[in-house]
Amino acid sequence: MFRRLLLACAAATLMAQAPVISFDKVHHDFGHISPDRKVSAKYRVTNNGNAFLNISQVRPSCGCTYTPLSKWSLAPGESTEIEAIFDPRGVKGPVRKSIEVVSDDPINPALTLTFEAEVVLEIMPSVDSVYFHQALKSATSRSQVHYTSGNGEPVQIVDVKAPGAPFLTFAYRPEGKGLVLEVAFDGRKVPVGQMRGVETASVRFTNPRVGQMPLNIQWDLKPSIQTSPVELVFQDAAGKELRQKLTLKQADGRVFRVTGARPSIQGMRIEGVDQKAAAMDLTVILPATLKAGHYTETLALTTDDPDQPDLTIRVVALLK
Repeated sequence: MFRRLLLACAAATLMAQAPVISFDKVHHDFGHISPDRKVSAKYRVTNNGNAFLNISQVRPSCGCTYTPLSKWSLAPGESTEIEAIFDPRGVKGPVRKSIEVVSDDPINPALTLTFEAEVVLEIMPSVDSVYFHQALKSATSRSQVHYTSGNGEPVQIVDVKAPGAPFLTFAYRPEGKGLVLEVAFDGRKVPVGQMRGVETASVRFTNPRVGQMPLNIQWDLKPSIQTSPVELVFQDAAGKELRQKLTLKQADGRVFRVTGARPSIQGMRIEGVDQKAAAMDLTVILPATLKAGHYTETLALTTDDPDQPDLTIRVVALLK
């Protein structure tokens, strides 16, 4: 009985002689911040126990936060500070980060500190890229980008330039304290033979801290010559000649001619390439010498149509 009492007293003494970690706060709200300036918050950590407190690790949740710590071991009643420094470059919108503090406190060996911020750009674009998909060669397509003020000052554009892209023009107008940029894509000014591309426009602002922003513009033209079907599929037994009709039609009704054919399957033939019309039927022939198997090939055609001198059709053959 006496021995058990001694053990209990010793255990109570050991429990009583322990570090206790505490913080003056566990969360900090930076509010609205600019992406071009680092911010920092300090968390005061105190040892409220009666034994030395040893902090072994301070682990931020990401590389954009680092935490200098001046003192890793605290005597009873002693304090130090953990500083969280947040670099918001490349970040926008709401952000929430955490820092895990690991110590030898037997009750709270790992505690989490957090902070939050709203990274507000001085000028915020509604999109970073504009897409003109299946744009008409004979018309102008338009798209809009809205630039919103993040600091309450009016947004003003100096100019917009897209070097090497004469088919792109830009116009802008104020919208409250923001601004609307209209991007116009004129398919008639696209160089002959080009069917798709990616351009980068430089939008220059009066705000000296912003300077300029890139705007990516991707585009592709609606085919001048349309094919039916869009993909040729042959599915039959091997060892015999297979035929399939391919219809070509000029979208604007202009007369054109197929000037050449380059099939990727050896022995494939195309009949009817000597025609000159706004719409024509070709016959694509797979040779009987083709062995059983699964083929994914292409048929490349050249034409005298100035808007689409090259045309590629996918050919799939499933031969048993």
